[in-house]
Amino acid sequence: MHAISQSAVWIKEPSADVGVVIVTSAALPQYMIDKLHMAIDDWDQVAYLAIKQSEALKADWLRVGSNPEQSAEIGACYASHLLSSVSHGSFLLDVEVGTLPCLTWLGSVHGHPLRVVELDTIASSTAAMDQQVELVLSATRRLAKSVLQARGVI
Repeated sequence: MHAISQSAVWIKEPSADVGVVIVTSAALPQYMIDKLHMAIDDWDQVAYLAIKQSEALKADWLRVGSNPEQSAEIGACYASHLLSSVSHGSFLLDVEVGTLPCLTWLGSVHGHPLRVVELDTIASSTAAMDQQVELVLSATRRLAKSVLQARGVI
C-alpha cells in the first residue's frame, strides 16, 4: 500500500499507462482487497484506490470547490491531489456496496469517466467473495480493453 493518509490509500498506484482505477471502500473485507490487488498486480493499465473516509474526503472537495480562491490552486483538495496522476481519459471503476452510492462523486473531481459495479451486500464466505471479486475483475477487463482500443493499442 502506498500514499497512506487518513482519507485514502493507493493499494496499487497508477502508472503512466493506467486506463482503469478500481475505487473501493477500505471497509471492504481485506480478503477481497488482497484478491483484487493480486489479480491486477501485473496489469500496468489498472490501479487500485481504497477510500477510508469518503465523507471527510468529499467534504474537503466541496469546501475547496465552494471557495473560488482555493479552487484555483492546483491540488487544493486531497481528492484532487489523489487523482492528479490519473490521465483524464482513464475510467474510475467505483465498487459500491449497498444501494446508496458513496464514491461516485470522485468522477467529478477531474472529470474522469466513471462506471459502477454494485454489490448488494458483502458476501460472508470466501467462495462468494471470490465471485464478487470476479465481477469486479470482469468489469475491469472490459474497461481496460475499451481504453486500449481507444488508444489504438489493440
